[in-house]
Amino acid sequence: MTKISVITPVYNGEKYIRETVESVLSQRGDFELEYIICDGQSTDRTLEILDEYRDSCKIISRRDGSPQNAINYGMNSATGDIACWLNADDVFTPGALETVVKAFAEHPGCRWLYGQSRIIDSEGKEICRFVSFYKNLIGFFYSWNMLLCENFISQPSTFWKLDLWKEVKDLDPRYEAAWDYELWLNMAREARPVHLRKNLSCFRRHENSISANNFERQFNEELAIARKHCNFIHYLIHAFNRRKIINAYKMFSR
Repeated sequence: MTKISVITPVYNGEKYIRETVESVLSQRGDFELEYIICDGQSTDRTLEILDEYRDSCKIISRRDGSPQNAINYGMNSATGDIACWLNADDVFTPGALETVVKAFAEHPGCRWLYGQSRIIDSEGKEICRFVSFYKNLIGFFYSWNMLLCENFISQPSTFWKLDLWKEVKDLDPRYEAAWDYELWLNMAREARPVHLRKNLSCFRRHENSISANNFERQFNEELAIARKHCNFIHYLIHAFNRRKIINAYKMFSR
């Protein structure tokens, strides 16, 4: 039976952590679930809430210093065949993990894949539909060249074989907002992903999220990451896309 490992990094995430955990533990299908939650020694009620789930998941509370460090620690402790991480304010859609396991089985050579994701607000209401539509449209026409020009892959809907993670190594803690993009590029150098035209998750945009408060830093970091992999033409296109996206986010933030 296929084993899938889900890692959730969390620090002071009492507001959404229960919904995140429930979205993982409610998954059903022909797979074994390993759920590892890496807490950065929260000072709110996060650990109190997580204590209710100790029989269903592995909870690690340690000083980690950053979400990247927490994810790296959890991922390197995982024992599954397939792995991913789900942030402590995002949720899986019902049946997401079963869909992923089946997709890997149907594509024996697949080493990583990505699906679609909705964007929701603090109350769980879908927002920014045009952004989701745009990313889904670009993602349908995946190519290495396109990925160098723009990050269109939704992090909570992305899954990989654990052996691929071990090949590309850990997330880089130098980046504060776009560490997932570097992972996509590193994995894409090793294998072409499969694109699933299905919603696998909901990404939450709220007052404390990176996408709401640090989106300019995120897109600036993505441009810097692309520069390490791309040629001058890719860089120019990515720089144009960065400005376009920043202006769009500023409009949504009004």
